[in-house]
Formats: sequence, structure tokens, C-alpha cells
Amino acid sequence: MRSAEITARGRVEIVDRSLPQGLVGRGDLRIRMLAVGICGTDQTLATGRRTPPQLPWRLGHEGIGEIAEVGPGACGFAVGDRVALEPNITCGRCEYCRRGMTSACTSRLSAGVLTQPGFLAEVVDHPSEFCHRLDAHMSLERAVCAEPLAVAASAIRRTDLQGSETVLVLGAGAQGLLSILTLVAQGHHPYVSEPDDERRQLAVELGAQVFTPGQRPAPEVVIDAAGVPEALGAVVDHLAPFAAVTLVGEDHHHLGASSFSIVQRQLRIKGSFIYEHPQDMAAAVHLLEEMPTEAIMGPAMALDEVPTVFTAGTRPRAGVKQWVDMRL
Repeated sequence: MRSAEITARGRVEIVDRSLPQGLVGRGDLRIRMLAVGICGTDQTLATGRRTPPQLPWRLGHEGIGEIAEVGPGACGFAVGDRVALEPNITCGRCEYCRRGMTSACTSRLSAGVLTQPGFLAEVVDHPSEFCHRLDAHMSLERAVCAEPLAVAASAIRRTDLQGSETVLVLGAGAQGLLSILTLVAQGHHPYVSEPDDERRQLAVELGAQVFTPGQRPAPEVVIDAAGVPEALGAVVDHLAPFAAVTLVGEDHHHLGASSFSIVQRQLRIKGSFIYEHPQDMAAAVHLLEEMPTEAIMGPAMALDEVPTVFTAGTRPRAGVKQWVDMRL
């Protein structure tokens, strides 16, 4: 079978691998992959800005597939079911898992990122507990947003909105746009701060208003999906006192906002990392039934095209999410 793998720093290749062999493991599903989203994390791994656990390393952690075989003990699934794969496999036994805080699992496995080969292969085996059945009629363009939508929707859930706040989303990349879609679905009228004209326009088309510093009312809630230090620093002096800031985008640099501004405005800042199993991924799959996430998707690419994405750093258009249609 074909597999998209990092074979050296800055090099991604399509290689031939053996299909999964033998009987399907207990509690597992053998899945023929249908679609895989491309994420910024894949870019950092492929370019060497983040070190893969080993080489070669198979990419992809946003996967949709069709069940080809059902292992013993994998109840509630049938051959032919479409599923969204949850890439973060938690132990269920550690202190954090027992408290329902699985995002901090001390034994977490992470497909395509930290510990397990990813989903950019024609066939993979995956634990059934971390698979979520999809409506068979849902388009792949929509379905492939299940995992990143779980990240965005979890950040909004953790922000604990009461319904009347003025909400500002920083950044209109995939996470920012999915945050906007989630907020609009919940009845909010979010603002967006995004320097790129095309991304900003797409955010407006999805229901956001452009944020102008100094406008009233001042934002009381910020979802920082930008992942760059300049984003929060550019707006911090224009936030309401006691504003709640939830960080979703990650960056290794300093926050970008002065401690003076944070203290003077008494901002409440928290980080939001992935999501909690199983409820957040299940909630995202449910949201997809009504949420037009295909609006942020670029044209489908074939698996054979994947190396060009990472070597050239290209994308179909600014602000849209790339994805691989494994059927091509």
C-alpha cells in the first residue's frame, strides 16, 4: 500500500508498505482511509521545525475512513461504516483520565505526531473506542474537519461563554475559521482579527465581523487561534477589563503581550490543548451534521501529490484547509 512519510529532514515521499497483516487486534478496526486533513503540525514535522519521533515517519492525524474488518470485541461497528478517527489514544487509568481530563493523560498515544504512525496510508488499524461513526451521506470535505473542529469547539467550551459576551477570534486559519463557525452556530456574533485580506474576507463570509481596535464594545472574550506572538499583543490594550483569553494556537516564542497590560486589565488567560475523550470528538461529529465546514476546504489532492505540499509549501488559496482524497 502507499504511505506518505517523512524520510529525511524536509523530505516527504510516497513509499510502498505492506498492508496490515494478520487478524485485526482485539477491540480494533481495520480501516480503508478515505480522506486525511493536512495540519500545521504536519508542516512543522515535515520541515524539521519539529522533530519526528523517528524516521521514516508517517504523517496525518485528521482521518476519515471506511471499516474493512472488525476485530473481536469491537462492538457497535460493521463493515462499511464510515468513521472519524480520534488520533489521541488515552489510557483511561491515570489520575487525569479518571478525572475526565484525558487531554493531560500521562500515557497518551498520538497518531501521526508523537508515538504512532499517522493516517496518510491506504489502510490502518485503529482502536474502535477512538473511532466515531459518521453519517454515510456526509461529504468527505465536511467530515475531514471532525478532529480539528473538536479542538476548536473544545476551546470554546472551556472558555465557558454565557451567551452575551463580545467575542474576538484572533487568526483566520483553519482553527480560527472553525472557531467562528462554532461560535456562529451557538448564536454568537464574533469579531475577527486577521491581517491577510483573503482569510479575513472568508471569516466575514462565515459570519464574523472585522475587529477595529478601539471600537466599542470592547471584546470580553478572546479565542487566540493565531499561534503567533504578535496577535494578542496587537489587541491586548483594546480588551475589556477582566477579559477571558483562551489560547489555542501554539508558538515557542513569548506571548507577545506585556505583563503590564495583562495585569492592568486583569486578563484571565488559559490554554486549551486538544480535547477530552470521548465527549469532545463525539460532539464535533454531531456538530458537523449542520456545520458547513466544507466552506474552508481547498480542492482535494491525491495521495501522490502530498510531497509537493511540504516541499513547496504551497496551498490552494490563503485561509483554506488542505486535504487528501485517498480515493484519487
